[in-house]
Amino acid sequence: MCETAVPRIAPTLVAGVPVDLSRAHFVGIGGAGMLPVARVCAERGFTVSGSDARTTPQIEALARLGVRTYAGHRAGQVPADATAVVFTHAVAEGNPEILEARERGISLVHRSTVLDALMAGPTSIAVMGTHGKSSTAGMLAFSLARMERHPSYVVGADMDGPGSGGRAGTGDLFVAEVDESDRTHIGMTMDVAVITNIAFDHPENYAWVGSHVDAYEQCIRLGLREGGTLVLNADLPECRDLAFRLAGTEGGGPQVVTFGVSPSADWRVADAATEDGRSTCVLHGPGGLEIALSLRVPGVHQLLNAAAAVAALHTAGQDLDAAVEQLGYFDGVRRRMTPAGEAAGVRVHDSYAHHPDEVRADLAAARSLAGNGGRVITVFQPSDALRLDIFGVGFAEELAASDEVVLTDSARGIPAAALKMLSARTNASGGRARHVVLDPEEAVLHAAREAQSGDVVVLMGAGDIAEAGPVLLQALKERAAAVA
Repeated sequence: MCETAVPRIAPTLVAGVPVDLSRAHFVGIGGAGMLPVARVCAERGFTVSGSDARTTPQIEALARLGVRTYAGHRAGQVPADATAVVFTHAVAEGNPEILEARERGISLVHRSTVLDALMAGPTSIAVMGTHGKSSTAGMLAFSLARMERHPSYVVGADMDGPGSGGRAGTGDLFVAEVDESDRTHIGMTMDVAVITNIAFDHPENYAWVGSHVDAYEQCIRLGLREGGTLVLNADLPECRDLAFRLAGTEGGGPQVVTFGVSPSADWRVADAATEDGRSTCVLHGPGGLEIALSLRVPGVHQLLNAAAAVAALHTAGQDLDAAVEQLGYFDGVRRRMTPAGEAAGVRVHDSYAHHPDEVRADLAAARSLAGNGGRVITVFQPSDALRLDIFGVGFAEELAASDEVVLTDSARGIPAAALKMLSARTNASGGRARHVVLDPEEAVLHAAREAQSGDVVVLMGAGDIAEAGPVLLQALKERAAAVA
């Protein structure tokens, strides 16, 4: 498998090189990673514009801040006085706005370079990892804001309302979710680096899990400022391997603070439990610290995210008592097993899970919500054919934890045969995946017909499956009304 296989736009500026953001134009401005960066730029007083394939509530929220937005991509939308055109590797080289920028000699800048520039002034906490980045970064941003530290932050998911993942605060802390998917975390600079976990992912850019460890090693060696701290998961061999490599650095390497359930963790999670939408544990910290941690989000994995956040806040010199208190009010970031509504006694939750590890964690959380009497029904939308080919066996094994699975297509177009194969594998793993329904709205109607009072329906996937939630809820309401 070839690494860095995704076609790449060659930037004219890279991280560390001064970039003029006074008139920035974002191509793909509605992306989960792009929009919060654009929002921070706008709130810092820069003139911002951007385009995307379609208008969304998130883009409309950005427009209300004075950002000029466009539906569709056209060369004439690049401002005459643009100082930078910002892109991600999801944007094609042949995009007319990219071609226009090249023709006019406007700086082409990757999103990571812009984020690195925005993080340069305050003390920066960069949150990385295969899973849990958005939740952990959200916990940090939320608790610091509630503690009136006025942080700046960039989180790749909505914190509450549409378009709320970015904020230009007036304080001296910047929390950033940093994406490793295309290796652009390498070269970014940070004062505190948090790595929630390391697993094989993004097969278009990484050959195996060791490639991820290599990339994180480069990232930390190049980007962690002198005197900086790495907050690292103690439970995974890949993370321990990274710590071992860094310890071999001349001078002993950076300070490493660990978290996890491992007895060796500096911040150890014990007595973890999750029930009826709440998660609790005892967090044992350095110097005999013992903290009762209670979250309003389901899932033991969220307790590990919270442990990482607490370790980072302690490293940054924050008031732990205040931070832990505020974490107790955190309702999660959007689409991370967050409530999407309830009808006819059926609770609906949105899940962004698109990796077998994430499917396992979110279905365990769903099971805790359903309790003894309810069932878990999952409508699963794979992201794309490549991920389904690479992770299909893992998806099947984890989806088997559902009582019923409905499989559906994504906007990228997954062959029906591949979905039927996933169905067969799920059934062979002891699960129950009877329905393959290509249209997402039809798929959720199947789930509505299966669901009974007390059940939990999970709309799962990184695509547009959550948009079918209102159809599901309406069908449940109509069924309840018909019975009444």
